[in-house]
Amino acid sequence: MFTWSGLFGPPPAVLTVVGMAKNSGKTVTMNYLQRLLQEDGRVLGLLSVGVDGESFDALTGLPKPAVVVRPGTLVATVEKALDGSGRWEVLADTGIHTPLGRVAILRAGAENRVVLAGPSKNEDVKAVLAALAGLGAGCALVDGAFDRQSAADPLVSEQVVLASGATLSRDINRLVAMTKCRAEQLTLPACSAEYRGLAGRCRAKAALLAGGELRELEAPTALLSGGEWQALLGAGCEAVFLRGAAGAGLAEALLAAARPPTVIVEDGGKIFIEPAVWERLRRRGVRFAAARPIRLLAVTVNPVLPGGGGLDPDELLAAMGQALAPLPVLDVVRERRYEG
Repeated sequence: MFTWSGLFGPPPAVLTVVGMAKNSGKTVTMNYLQRLLQEDGRVLGLLSVGVDGESFDALTGLPKPAVVVRPGTLVATVEKALDGSGRWEVLADTGIHTPLGRVAILRAGAENRVVLAGPSKNEDVKAVLAALAGLGAGCALVDGAFDRQSAADPLVSEQVVLASGATLSRDINRLVAMTKCRAEQLTLPACSAEYRGLAGRCRAKAALLAGGELRELEAPTALLSGGEWQALLGAGCEAVFLRGAAGAGLAEALLAAARPPTVIVEDGGKIFIEPAVWERLRRRGVRFAAARPIRLLAVTVNPVLPGGGGLDPDELLAAMGQALAPLPVLDVVRERRYEG
């Protein structure tokens, strides 16, 4: 039987669970981490970036695991999303609106399933986290919702757990490569203090450092084409600073550059580069760094496919554990950890 302190040490004030795709095991991971933290004596607060916890998958129509809360858990969601409204105590109205209604903070009076419907903007998420802490939550779990890896923003969450599973690929080697790529992107090293200061000054979506001068680009997005980036990355370009996402166009230009510059992103959750291209960038020696690093606590693996079947759980755990070592890799259903 695992314990939180045995796996990770002191609990964080805020922890985000991010899924690499639908049906990757994020909800099961959320429920497992809830149990560990509550057994550690923590009062939990739960919220979601977006909506999660529905009874049925919107794409497949198959039943989904439920987000289940224990008595005493604080939950931030819209009241009409609650199951068993008589077993909830309304503590506060945050005044924050979502497409499903206003977000309230409630205390569970009994064990119950819940649909988490929360804000999508970082500033609203931070406001809800502050409200949960003010009402007694010693640790908040943030559900990143499907494909919302921006929920891993370190301005929102101190630490992250990444859920990966067979739904991404039935080929173990490809699944491991995809997960390893995402883990590397999320855990970029911190940039230098000088670059962090320059990144803080930048107000444009992208800026270039050349000859000691920072030039902000007049572009509405950092997702320029490869040709556009190649025209911008001259021989004297030392670094690229991004407030937006790093995508395929920039990667193409970096691979074509004679001396590729360092790329500074706000955090590793802002990188959207495919695994094969990411590996080529690594082999080329292109350096990425983050103004605000993310701490990835662990990766969980789900060998099961929606509707049944999937990968061999022992083989998946071993392959993922070997590839990501020393990062902890967990199978939370069987409560096993790779111990290579």
